[in-house]
Amino acid sequence: MGKTIICPCHDVTVEDIRAMYAAGYTHPETLKRATAVFMGPCQGKHCAGPVMELLRELSGGDEGRVSRRPTARPPLRPVLLGVLAGAAGPSAGPPAQTGPETGPGTGAASGATGGA
Repeated sequence: MGKTIICPCHDVTVEDIRAMYAAGYTHPETLKRATAVFMGPCQGKHCAGPVMELLRELSGGDEGRVSRRPTARPPLRPVLLGVLAGAAGPSAGPPAQTGPETGPGTGAASGATGGA
């Protein structure tokens, strides 16, 4: 009999979950930290249902222990890695302009500023 994969993102098997449960990882949050289930690229979309069902089975139906899956913490909106890599401080917005704007249609095409 082959292995039954329960979390395809991290290659976690049913046998892995059973072993971790027997070792004391009986809550979804601790199981997540020990095995990385719920933490793959799918953020638990593929494994949450089967893992939670297996936990209910292993706990003898104790709904109090496995009533909900761990909290998902995805970014508020998708972020490009380049933006994260280039962020220099708390504000990752565009750099502030340091001088007068020059160019066509700005009224300062020569770059000179009027003085008083």
